[in-house]
Amino acid sequence: MREQARLREDFNKMLALIGRMDARLSRVERALEKLTIDVEDEARSVLKHRLKEVGIALEPTSLSLPDLEVNLYGASGDVCLIGEAAVRAGAGLADELLRKLDRLKRDYPDRLRGKVILAIYASLPMEDLKERARERGIWLLKATEEFHRPRELFTPLD
Repeated sequence: MREQARLREDFNKMLALIGRMDARLSRVERALEKLTIDVEDEARSVLKHRLKEVGIALEPTSLSLPDLEVNLYGASGDVCLIGEAAVRAGAGLADELLRKLDRLKRDYPDRLRGKVILAIYASLPMEDLKERARERGIWLLKATEEFHRPRELFTPLD
């Protein structure tokens, strides 16, 4: 009987601990979601300004399709922007962006234009991302710095 009471007491302590952990995790999730939304909004604003500097008037938004989501998307005339935004990013984000471009070409060609700009906005890009951006012609930037701007801003769709 005593053993059961002790087990029950331990169990109640564990439930209380789990409850506190759940509340804390919920706060962390909300903070992370806000940070993610903030970096995407910042990316849209910075890209709009940088594009305007090179004579391209485009309003970046996001693109949500039934089976595909792109953080940064905009189209105007014969130009479209396809991009991703992240606080911290490695080369995997460049690969993901290129997979999304392939999916758009295959499944949603009407969302593309003759001239495509690939961009990644990352507050803290890892060295492997900088290298991959150079290799693949992806514009890599943050608010205060351009890590790589391709000589030819437009990516061929072949």
